Amino acid sequence: MITFELSEEQQIAQSTIREFAQAVLRPVAQRADTDCKIGQKELDAIWSTEIVQAQATEEGRSPILNALLLEELGAADATLALAVAAPMAFVQAIADQGSEKQRQALLTAFSGPKYQAAAVAVMEPSFRFDASRFDTKADKKGDNYTLNGVKAFVPLASHCSHFLVIAESEGVADAFVVPRQSSGVTVRKPKGTLGLCALELAEVAFEGVSVPSAMRLGEHNGCDVQKIIDSARIGLSAISTGLGRSVLDYVIPYTKERVVHGSALARKQAIAFRIADMHIEVEAMRWMSWRAAWEMETAQNATRSAQLAYTYAAEQVMSIADEGVQAFGGHGFVRAHPIEMWYRNARSISVLEGVAGV
Repeated sequence: MITFELSEEQQIAQSTIREFAQAVLRPVAQRADTDCKIGQKELDAIWSTEIVQAQATEEGRSPILNALLLEELGAADATLALAVAAPMAFVQAIADQGSEKQRQALLTAFSGPKYQAAAVAVMEPSFRFDASRFDTKADKKGDNYTLNGVKAFVPLASHCSHFLVIAESEGVADAFVVPRQSSGVTVRKPKGTLGLCALELAEVAFEGVSVPSAMRLGEHNGCDVQKIIDSARIGLSAISTGLGRSVLDYVIPYTKERVVHGSALARKQAIAFRIADMHIEVEAMRWMSWRAAWEMETAQNATRSAQLAYTYAAEQVMSIADEGVQAFGGHGFVRAHPIEMWYRNARSISVLEGVAGV
């Protein structure tokens, strides 16, 4: 039976991260967006929460708790939330599906006090990209694989120590751990994006990269790539929920205070109905994220729920952000308010399938 009542432990963790996110991350979000860069101080502050490090331990991995925390981070800033979610997804995949040797060799790098970037490379630079088919190929040659292809929208790519590259191998999807400094790996210069500007999203090219069989995720046992993608979709859904919530929470006091033609905007029926719809959509996004996370935590097949949660969240967060801009009128387009940034982030986050994790 599903219950939506949070445990005391979950409530404490949620409240702690909410306070941290609003006090530390929210004030620097617009500056990071303008500078197109996240400061090392902020990255280290995020790291100090130990959300990423917790994924390396069996008792610390909880898809439900991760969804709660990513929503709180997303409510402060989606860009900074994704800066957490990217290495989180990498660590989760290694901890969940890596061999004992891979866990020992790779996870220690993520236990230190400083932010360590890594990413799961799923997206490809093609309009026809589908997460069930990959143009990136890994061909088996003796004891090694030769990796060829290009991945797109890789978060903080130039800062990553490792990439977990999803590629087609012998007709099926597989995953390979590739160090950033490997011969044949080229991180291309970020071209700039509409939103999530500080995330430095970039393409990474893999040209004849030799990957030892020992760096195939799970080694001879292989891995479940769909589980990695499901986790990413739930994470993105949770972050989108937080983003939608931040828009709603910003719009309500403004429309109560803004007087037009003798009455507050919030008292006008058209505006009031739109705000009600925004609230309904945020709640629905949250329940769908929690449902998918619960299925993953209870070892059920979460693919359907994860896809539905991600698809719904991607559509609705864009609708919520658009309504927020409309409610602010001309003020919605100026940088004095974060609404225009949230609108751009909402549009951008909807195409990032595969970069997050719960």
